Amino acid sequence: MANLSATLVSRGGFEHHAGCCWTGQGCRHYASQVTPRPHLLAALLILAVLGCLWTRTRPQPLGLYDQSFYLGIAYDLVHHGRFTDGFRFAGGDDTTPRPPGMRFTPLYPAFLAASASVSPDLRAGMDCIVRVQGRGATCSRRAGPVRVLQFLMLAGCYWMIWWNAARYARRIRTGWIALGLALLTAPLLLLSVDYLMTEIVSLFLFLLATTLASRGLDGGTYRARYAAAAGLALGLAVLVRPGFMLLAEASLLCGLVLAAASHRARRRHLLLWCGFAAGSLAPILAWVLRNLFVMGRAALTYGYASHTLVQRISFDSMSWRQYGLSFVCWLPDGNGIGKLLSGARACDPFGWDDHPDSFYAIGIGPMLVQTLRASGGYAHHMSYLLHHYLLRDPGWHVLVTIPLALRGLYVDHYWGLVLGPVCAVMTIAAVRRQDKRFLLLALPAWFMLLFNASVAVNQVRYNLMLILPLSLSGALAVEGWLRRRSRR
Repeated sequence: MANLSATLVSRGGFEHHAGCCWTGQGCRHYASQVTPRPHLLAALLILAVLGCLWTRTRPQPLGLYDQSFYLGIAYDLVHHGRFTDGFRFAGGDDTTPRPPGMRFTPLYPAFLAASASVSPDLRAGMDCIVRVQGRGATCSRRAGPVRVLQFLMLAGCYWMIWWNAARYARRIRTGWIALGLALLTAPLLLLSVDYLMTEIVSLFLFLLATTLASRGLDGGTYRARYAAAAGLALGLAVLVRPGFMLLAEASLLCGLVLAAASHRARRRHLLLWCGFAAGSLAPILAWVLRNLFVMGRAALTYGYASHTLVQRISFDSMSWRQYGLSFVCWLPDGNGIGKLLSGARACDPFGWDDHPDSFYAIGIGPMLVQTLRASGGYAHHMSYLLHHYLLRDPGWHVLVTIPLALRGLYVDHYWGLVLGPVCAVMTIAAVRRQDKRFLLLALPAWFMLLFNASVAVNQVRYNLMLILPLSLSGALAVEGWLRRRSRR
């Protein structure tokens, strides 16, 4: 392991090459080599690869998984002009005007509602889903505008991965290697393109925030503008997935600490922090103020957080034997090794609601009902879970978080299993070297991985933002190997 660490973090793997060449016409600084040609070539390559793969996918029914959550709220936006909790949580049917709600953040339902207003097929499918209460296997599956936009956002995500890798290494070849590694995950991400859920939009906004913040590190007149734009992108990501709120808070706190610790450039750091804070808080405060005036609650959501946490706390009831087995049952092979070692049904507790005795099924079923009844409803549900479950044995909760974090790390199965340790070694090395640019590209994704494993039934689709640092780390490792080989 020591040799691997030394190999991956050698100067050959991390060096910023001022002599990189975009055009092959000599050694000049990266910034002076930026021409439209490689950017356009990367975009065309991405669109070609994604387009070929997308033709092989098949749109799924709109009633699968969480799609009806967002479609129900979009339906009420289109027909009644207000945000609600949707028919899945507020009840009623297509003839029932539902009261205002704030269970979910608003941006993705608004995105669906706007798309439905220009797409009769999507509107018909959405109306059908509400009419049949989510059991719409026969409803129209067409959602052209949404899927096309999500496809373009995914293409933008891969382009930002290419751009960030090339810019970090100051070598265009590194960008191509990172892009090649990232595109191996395209079949997985194209599945999210076809589902009307938040994965692609949240990934796009997360990578946009990261890219803008990285661009702001380069200095120049517009640093504060980049910081504000990065904050705005992150604030919009919060309105897609409320879990990003903790990342926004952590980013603001870290920025303030760094500004306070900086003596020579404190004023400049404070200016950047103010720009980021203004950009991120503007959309969040707009939604919180709406909830205060309409719902009487100055909060981001109501009921969503504790409903998610109770599912995660259910996993804390596993025994020591099950704890050891979880590392095996959640391997990328899909329970095969676990069943081979411990029996055909050994991994059933770690599955989903297809097994009624699984931790997830218990958490979303009887445990949710029991804790809601004991706490008196969602108003006190979170505090009840914290005091009666999580804080009773926080050490065990932390231990259970480890296999859940590994479960979310295995993006696209063995792709994440291989590149995850590489990225972890490089991140630790970057901390030691105080490599701010690499940490900016990697730490937010690691932070969200641990956060999701701590408060939710961590799934790969929650952690797609890891694709950027894992692809970058893999590309840097390949670059180091290529340079050592060329020297020999």
